[in-house]
Amino acid sequence: MTPVVQLLNVSRRYGEGASAVTAVAGATWDICRGELHALRGRSGSGKTTLLNLIGGLDVPTEGQVMFHGADLGAMSEDELAAIRRRSLGFVFQTFALLPVLSARENVELAMRVAGAPSATWSERTREVLRLVGLESRADHRPFELSGGEQQRVAIARAIANRPDVLLADEPTGELDSNTGLEIMLLFRHIVAAEGVTAVVATHDPALSQIADQTMVMRDGHLAEAEGPLDFDLPDLIQHVEIVDPATDH
Repeated sequence: MTPVVQLLNVSRRYGEGASAVTAVAGATWDICRGELHALRGRSGSGKTTLLNLIGGLDVPTEGQVMFHGADLGAMSEDELAAIRRRSLGFVFQTFALLPVLSARENVELAMRVAGAPSATWSERTREVLRLVGLESRADHRPFELSGGEQQRVAIARAIANRPDVLLADEPTGELDSNTGLEIMLLFRHIVAAEGVTAVVATHDPALSQIADQTMVMRDGHLAEAEGPLDFDLPDLIQHVEIVDPATDH
């Protein structure tokens, strides 16, 4: 598989001298196109910093982050902003939806900001809301939606512009375990349906059973997970895999 993102001996330190803190230490990783990648680790292990480096929100102290063969660290802020708008999608733990806008309007706003042709807004918005199983809830505002539904809207917004890479930072952290598993399986469905490359940071071992590849961070050090986990997913996985999110309202 062709890597869409490559980390080449990437380190990120904050501060100087004896007080310096190393958040990421010599990370090397090929992130292959069209796959679901899990980044597992405890809080404070460096997962968020690594996602920020992949997304061009931070720059490495050492090493290179390559996106389609181009060094993000060598790009101007304008070039990075253009990549973030058009080629990257972001999903956050706290949903980050605008409360005064409906689900439809939250998704459309992402397309407006990215400069997508206005003629495509309506159709693409319906398409991605249908993909996450929320077409019937398109006119509801965030306070009228459950936590799981809000995160589905956030995912729909993140993929509206057909990004190459979808980055999700603890997307199930605000959800109960069953709803969190549904969201994880939804990422699996979206990777297959959209052909997007997804990198999902989580402390939840369940995702390791679903991802194509699982990487583990410990104190800033990145390594591939060794073998499958001895972890049984609940019966919910059978229900979610059978039910198509496009028709599950």
